[in-house]
Amino acid sequence: MAIMSRKLNSLEKKNSEEANWYRLYPDISRYVNYSLKEIDIEINLPGVKKEDIILKVLPTWFHVEAKRKKDNIIYSADTNFGTEIVPTKTIAKYNNGLLIIKAYILDPLEKAKEVELK
Repeated sequence: MAIMSRKLNSLEKKNSEEANWYRLYPDISRYVNYSLKEIDIEINLPGVKKEDIILKVLPTWFHVEAKRKKDNIIYSADTNFGTEIVPTKTIAKYNNGLLIIKAYILDPLEKAKEVELK
């Protein structure tokens, strides 16, 4: 876990009571099940409210950012899935400080057209 601090600019100060925010890399665990074509990721975000979490996924990586406002901590991570996934099938749930992401591994032949042999 890394801790970083930075001063906010004047616009950010107007929206914040404190001038310093501390950026932390959250604990992340990942389990890949190739036979079911699933990836389960758990991210520890203690003390964060559900509405303060931003999660974005692309075919090969994801971005998560979560603000714990009571003590000016921002959990932030950009990491890869380890394989290509289907972003539209990805689901996420948050409960008691644990963000659980379920992604499905892309099957490159799923939408392939079978060609009839002559």
